[in-house]
Amino acid sequence: MAHRAFVDEPFTVEMYGEQILDRWGGSWGLYASMGSTTSTLALGARVDDVLVGVVLGNAPGHCAMCEVYAREARPDDPHLAVDWQFHQNTAQAHRSLDEHAWIDKLAVEPALRGLGIGRRLLDAAADALTGDGPTEVVLECAPDRIGFYSGAGFEQVSTFPDPAGPDASLMRRRIS
Repeated sequence: MAHRAFVDEPFTVEMYGEQILDRWGGSWGLYASMGSTTSTLALGARVDDVLVGVVLGNAPGHCAMCEVYAREARPDDPHLAVDWQFHQNTAQAHRSLDEHAWIDKLAVEPALRGLGIGRRLLDAAADALTGDGPTEVVLECAPDRIGFYSGAGFEQVSTFPDPAGPDASLMRRRIS
């Protein structure tokens, strides 16, 4: 799902080039290698038996960005090294935060964007990750997504460099 959702994004073009076959192969390899072992939550949206959206996240105190990605060794592959550097920059931005839940990925089938699938997944993930107590949910996004996340109750906390595109934004939604 993430592969299809992000194959035409500017960061994917920067990482793998303008040619769609290069992006398709590179994006597939990147997302296929990630797995979900670092996620404490995985929710999917389906239409009949077809997956149309997915959200991955971590509960407060178990942020994969803080616990896992920040400790990765730099890969030799230059494409994966770009993603690694992004993880390092994101983890650095997290260091100023208190304990938080983390939305790692939110992806919706491109042809179905704008139908409320992403918003429903995001709200369900925030509810599932925060439980009964007050906490905050954190995510990162590209500049063109700030409006979507602001509309879902997130506020911009900071920006940080994205080696494959414009600066990314760290967003937070407080749950009380």
